[in-house]
Amino acid sequence: MFLLGIGIFSAATSDDVPEVKENTVLVIDISKPMMEQRVEQGLPIPGAQADDMMGLHDVIAAIDAAAKEPKIKGIYLVGANNALGFANSTELRHALLRFKQSKKFMYAYANYYEQRAYELAAVADFIYMNPAGSLDWQGFGVQLAFFKDALDKLGVAPEIFYAGQFKSATEPYRLTKMSEANRLQMTDMLQQLYSHFLQNIASSRPKADTAALRVLAHELGMQAAQDAVTAGLIDKLLYDDEVKEIIAKKTGAANIEKINFMAVKDFIEVALQAKEQPTDKIAVIYAEGEIVNGKSGDGTIGGETIRQLLRKARFDKNVKAVVLRVNSPGGSALASEVIWREVELVKKEKPLVVSMGDYAASGGYFISCGADSIFAQPGTLTGSIGVYSMLFDASKLMSQKLGITFDEVSTAPAASMGTPFRSMSAVERRFFQNGVDSTYQQFLRKVANGRGMTIAAVDSVAQGRVWSGNTAITNGLADKIGTLQDAIACAARMAKITSYSLRQWPEVESLWDKLFNEKKDQQTSMAITIQQQLGVEFATAWKHIQLLKQQAGTPQMRLPFFVMPPANGK
Repeated sequence: MFLLGIGIFSAATSDDVPEVKENTVLVIDISKPMMEQRVEQGLPIPGAQADDMMGLHDVIAAIDAAAKEPKIKGIYLVGANNALGFANSTELRHALLRFKQSKKFMYAYANYYEQRAYELAAVADFIYMNPAGSLDWQGFGVQLAFFKDALDKLGVAPEIFYAGQFKSATEPYRLTKMSEANRLQMTDMLQQLYSHFLQNIASSRPKADTAALRVLAHELGMQAAQDAVTAGLIDKLLYDDEVKEIIAKKTGAANIEKINFMAVKDFIEVALQAKEQPTDKIAVIYAEGEIVNGKSGDGTIGGETIRQLLRKARFDKNVKAVVLRVNSPGGSALASEVIWREVELVKKEKPLVVSMGDYAASGGYFISCGADSIFAQPGTLTGSIGVYSMLFDASKLMSQKLGITFDEVSTAPAASMGTPFRSMSAVERRFFQNGVDSTYQQFLRKVANGRGMTIAAVDSVAQGRVWSGNTAITNGLADKIGTLQDAIACAARMAKITSYSLRQWPEVESLWDKLFNEKKDQQTSMAITIQQQLGVEFATAWKHIQLLKQQAGTPQMRLPFFVMPPANGK
């Protein structure tokens, strides 16, 4: 067992870099989940199925490196689904467009295409699809669940406090349908995302225009595979072996089995292998997930963790600038405040630029607003400047449904304030609402100071409303449309450096970290298992229940909905 353990460890920690052969074709599966940074889910045991998730920016770096690598002849883009959100999908799309400037080929193939996967495939020189496949084309839609009637039947009364007429995170518990304010913001946001999506398709496919694409969706005009060819969205209907015959001829391979395919995951190791690093550095700090108190965990941004990383960058004399990559719907107001403070301290000593991912909303915007410059994508969901707090009164459920009653003694009337087993008094409700209102005013002041706006101007675009990246720039909440690479280049200009290397934090956990962090591994495995067994929708519901437990009674700066990859193209 000891020798076996050494063998596994040696294989897992080997420094061997995969070999790039002549006439290699880089394979990118766009259906594979990608985080901002790569995530190693467990011990990389030889022969076992790998659950690791690639890092989006590692993939982008690999694509840029492939454009310059003489042995790479082209890219084979596969996958029927797009696992990325709107903004990060745009970042990957820009990398593919840059690759095309190398004049190397790019072919895309799938048995069928979900419409947002097609947005990436549209970049390719030729798009092929299985003759029995289909191209989903029915527009974008959002469906929200409301629980008020269910809570009424159970005898559970939500105690809700919020600031901002668009702060709709609490609506599922107090309403049976969207408020008019929420319907307005959701409609506007969806239309902007859809318009940007159609513009991307039209720019890549000369025979398509946005008006015709809208008509196709309205009339469900993409019934059969041939309809996609007729519309100019698919070049040819072919089987997998026929597409590979084309690639074989393009690369000079004797047959399809002799094509030198290389997965992008393997080429990442080549692209990122150690090179001589300049002394001057730009720190890229990734803040991805829900904002929580304490340390970062699975899919969360720990206020203490990010504070320590920002402080580390502040005191490192070789770090000349900092880029904070934010991909967060928000969360704890207190943890957001902890991060905001450290952003302010960094900014006094060196440039700090924020790059927004799929979302940087509510608390995610709170930690961004003080930056020297803010970059977003058109599909970034941001703003949501508002606050809420929520508890539940389950006293009727206990007494009328279960026959359980409670009694108490205390030294003050509000000693048990926040308990779910009695109703709140008017004084206690006022206490919670005052806390929410106070936090909202602090939010407005911090945005006003960070963005050089008046509090009244911020309040006019706040009220909890969610904005797209484009509108955020118009409203003064962001500065420029751009990728993470653009944000890094901006930070370098502000720091007046031309030669630099990147220092990326938090660092990806080593094998030893995995061995001695069993609890986190168990949490990660549980989340993955739930998603695999129940699907994305039920996994999101489970996550929602966990969040309700975490945020009970504490002020929250959070996006009013979960953002997740579309199901069935919607």
